[in-house]
Amino acid sequence: MATIQTTDQKARWQGMAKEGRGTPSCLCIRLLCPEGLVLHFFDDLGPVAQIPVLKGQTLTGQFYADMVLPEVEKYYLKRRPKTGTRGLKVLHDNARLHKSFAVRKKLKDTGMHEVPHPPYSPDIAPCDFWLLRKLKDNVSGREFEDLLSLGRAIYRCLEVIPKDEYRKTFENWIKRLNSVVAYKGDYFEHS
Repeated sequence: MATIQTTDQKARWQGMAKEGRGTPSCLCIRLLCPEGLVLHFFDDLGPVAQIPVLKGQTLTGQFYADMVLPEVEKYYLKRRPKTGTRGLKVLHDNARLHKSFAVRKKLKDTGMHEVPHPPYSPDIAPCDFWLLRKLKDNVSGREFEDLLSLGRAIYRCLEVIPKDEYRKTFENWIKRLNSVVAYKGDYFEHS
């Protein structure tokens, strides 16, 4: 059962829904393999960045702020030269590293904003209700020589998804957040 932790979060979700805008610009998904993991970021137009993290590298807030978020920043500085990451909304799960001082400072320094994620609600995030199914259909059960091969296979899978499907997924995400608000954080079935 999900609960809305603060009035502030509820107000932000309602505000996003009422305005019909505020869709987060960027989401992240972690995919594991024996050599490490690959972080993939995507937005409503498709893939944004992929960052391999070798086995043995501890994912800390400092690492994320110094090595991961700059890759996202680089993409948006190319795509939006005038504004870069200013006003960019990022959806993170509630992992401790995302809540660290280093990550919060990096987000603030680059003008990015974190969208609050309902606790205990992994099925609210587009990575969970949409993207993992797509990746499972295309990548699951295959063996990859190394982390780079896994990263390439995932990126190819992300690239062939039509841009319109990304946009629709973000719209569906807003509808799911509306449901969280409407049900006051109680459990509900997704349609």
